[in-house]
Amino acid sequence: MPLITITQDYGSHGYHVAKQVAEKLQLHLYDDETLRKAAIRLGVKTENLDGLKEHVPGFFDQLMHGKKDVYLDVLQNVVYQVASENNSVIVGHGSQLLLRDFGCALHVRIITPAEKRIKYFIEEKGLEPGQARKIVKARDEQADEFFRYAFKMNINDPLLYDLVINTNKLSVDSTISHITEFAQSNEITECGIDALKIMECRAQEMKLHARLVQANVSMLGLQIKVEEPGNVRINGVIGDSEQKTKISEVLKGLPEFKDVELSLVEFPVNA
Repeated sequence: MPLITITQDYGSHGYHVAKQVAEKLQLHLYDDETLRKAAIRLGVKTENLDGLKEHVPGFFDQLMHGKKDVYLDVLQNVVYQVASENNSVIVGHGSQLLLRDFGCALHVRIITPAEKRIKYFIEEKGLEPGQARKIVKARDEQADEFFRYAFKMNINDPLLYDLVINTNKLSVDSTISHITEFAQSNEITECGIDALKIMECRAQEMKLHARLVQANVSMLGLQIKVEEPGNVRINGVIGDSEQKTKISEVLKGLPEFKDVELSLVEFPVNA
């Protein structure tokens, strides 16, 4: 079974679609809450997650506030790690872009005209028209701004997706049926061992990068490369011996790295 990423317009019932697709295909569902739990399992400190809500404004949006230096590393680490475990439906969080190089990942975009979403919030959620319109507009802008901030791309670029479904014409049940059928077609293959290994390597690179940044290691001039899970090479230029000590201390705290190669050259900033 392939990996599936689902990117939705706020109010388009995309989360419900993702949940139903996961249940029908017996896949793990990763949304705000389950990604939050995965982040804790991967070493993000729990005090940074206190009070985070599942949907509004969302786990990763909260995490980014005040932690922009490590935000993208944490995001990519979690997405690559859960993807490497295979059999998943991942909702949003840039997964359609991070996994676009993997042919075994099916990327779905669910769109719904703003007016229909506004009507849903008025009729089904009891919001005032002005409030509903404001919420939809704000969430659309937030999604667009985040994607441009994180990846310098347009979230609505059709080339990021294999399947774009407009629920203005198709019902939610039809949308679920189409995604499920497409995911089971011969054109979509299960991720092989090599693809899963690459995802795990990328996850480890991002995790190490985040830890180094948090330890105040300057990443300018440094390169991290994980070609096999657990085997890491760090090479480049450091400002002083203290930086090397910090790198070594960070690595000691990451037992998954069994084979470490450091190739560092000291070049003082004020030299």
